[in-house]
Amino acid sequence: MYNHDMNLCPSCHVQVKPTDYFCYNCGANLKPKPLSISIWMQIALYIGSAVLVPFGIIWGFRYLRQPGTQAKMVGTISIIITVVSTVIVTIYTINLMNDIQKQVNEGIEKQLQNVGY
Repeated sequence: MYNHDMNLCPSCHVQVKPTDYFCYNCGANLKPKPLSISIWMQIALYIGSAVLVPFGIIWGFRYLRQPGTQAKMVGTISIIITVVSTVIVTIYTINLMNDIQKQVNEGIEKQLQNVGY
């Protein structure tokens, strides 16, 4: 008889408890392991979010989907760091491109003056 408080293992279809992390019959993983919120993992995540900009958003959303407010806070901080890093890199890139354009234009003007235009 089927117990409503039980779930089925996706691999072997045996009844398992909703609180089980692994199937007692085949050993299949029933729930993903929660993401670490240790201080070292947070430091690595925040540095990675600042340096590897697009990945910070992906990592942040993974933490936002975790249960618990601490994991959600870690995800939010990761996404904020990623957005701030993106803005800084974008501003720096625009300024660099403007400086290069200015130097190219000055070089062209000097060449034209030397030719006699």
